[in-house]
Amino acid sequence: MQWVGFPRSGSPAWYDELTVILRGHGLNLGPEAPQGQALIADVKLAAVASGQAFTLAPPGWQQPLPDHVTWSPLVGHPLVRRTWAVWPADSRRRDLGRFIATLDRSVSS
Repeated sequence: MQWVGFPRSGSPAWYDELTVILRGHGLNLGPEAPQGQALIADVKLAAVASGQAFTLAPPGWQQPLPDHVTWSPLVGHPLVRRTWAVWPADSRRRDLGRFIATLDRSVSS
């Protein structure tokens, strides 16, 4: 099966991390999506329905699935998307600092 993913140009760091994880689980991902190509849900579902592909979707995805397509959560949370917070170095916003500190504590617990 081929992965119906997103083009690397859309998010290079996430694409690289995700493909390393998928390949590390023995998956052959097939050709990369062309740059600038946005894959809408209908295109992904059509590829999956063909029986030749798989795709990833967030929990609680609201797109209706065709009868012969199954959604299954990944066991053990093997995919974690890291997000960076960026703001001006001379900022004196204490609320932003507290927000980031709260996120940092929730990740390390």
